[in-house]
Amino acid sequence: MNQPVNRPRRIEYLDLYRAFAIMAVVAIHATSTAVAHYPKHTLDHDVYYFWNTFLQFAVPAFLFLSSLVLFYNYSSKVNEKGWMLAFYKKRLFNVFVPYVAWSLIYFAIKQLLAGKEPLTHGVQFAKQLVMGTAHTHLYFFLIILQFYIVFPWLLSLTRYRLFKRYLPLFFIAAQAIFYALHLQFHFERTGSLLPSYLIVIGFGAWIGLNFEWALKKLYTHRYVLIAALLSGGAIFIYGNAYIKTAFAAYPVVTYTVLFLFPNLFTLSACLLLLIFSERIGTGQHTEVRKATRVLDSLGTVAFGIFLMHPLVLLFWRREFTDDLARHFSVGIILSYVVALLISWICAMGLRRMKWGWVLIGR
Repeated sequence: MNQPVNRPRRIEYLDLYRAFAIMAVVAIHATSTAVAHYPKHTLDHDVYYFWNTFLQFAVPAFLFLSSLVLFYNYSSKVNEKGWMLAFYKKRLFNVFVPYVAWSLIYFAIKQLLAGKEPLTHGVQFAKQLVMGTAHTHLYFFLIILQFYIVFPWLLSLTRYRLFKRYLPLFFIAAQAIFYALHLQFHFERTGSLLPSYLIVIGFGAWIGLNFEWALKKLYTHRYVLIAALLSGGAIFIYGNAYIKTAFAAYPVVTYTVLFLFPNLFTLSACLLLLIFSERIGTGQHTEVRKATRVLDSLGTVAFGIFLMHPLVLLFWRREFTDDLARHFSVGIILSYVVALLISWICAMGLRRMKWGWVLIGR
């Protein structure tokens, strides 16, 4: 079938990217209790701490991918009439409705488990809905909504040659300014604010606007990206306390390092995951292609899995934590597998239902 006019070719292997990213997200949430459970400086704690911290790039990875896909798909429409209104209608509606639905579900379940009546706490629910705190992962949807609101205006700026040419630098500067302002004014809940993720969003936008050329450039510099991942990861995972102590007399150096290396780690992880997905997705080996079909299935419902898996973990921990107390690590691994599989199966089922988009979007 021919591609419609002005519609870019679909990048099939991005579903692989989503699959790897959602597996990492579920792993973060599954291992969070293990990090708190085991005493510090024990082998078990160190193992879980490493993986839980290393995989923290996963949520920014979804923002990176969202930016890449939106700029890739809409760059040809920037001069069309009415595209902005159509974008808001499609994107905001398909994210906001599932967000409200799941906020209500998590709020009601947690109220009932606490022996409270959900209907009598409407004001509390409204506050949690606005703040994205009905459950721990729902803050992500506030970030996505913020991004969708400003995206048309960001895309409009790409009509200016200077902005389009140096787009990543503008986003790096904007996040650095926000970071400096945060150090001065101590903003609350910065993890729920879009400016905390402008670097990955900016690079996603740049790749989306220059996809084929940018992907070749990234592959050419893959070893530089690996070095960036390792150096940034070492500081991000193990070096924060040391940096704060070693440079205590030089706060500018301290905060500069603490800004640069975590962002270097996160960005390089997003870029390497894109390269890795492209290499696997375009491979010709039969066994690899069979595996990618399974992962593609996972990636196509990553949004639904993201929404549902904390509910599975909530009930798992409530029902099985005591039973598996003597085999805690086994319980953590099982919780990860069960949360991923049940969410995957449910999301695939909902995708086939006419009203399923209310819970998992389109």
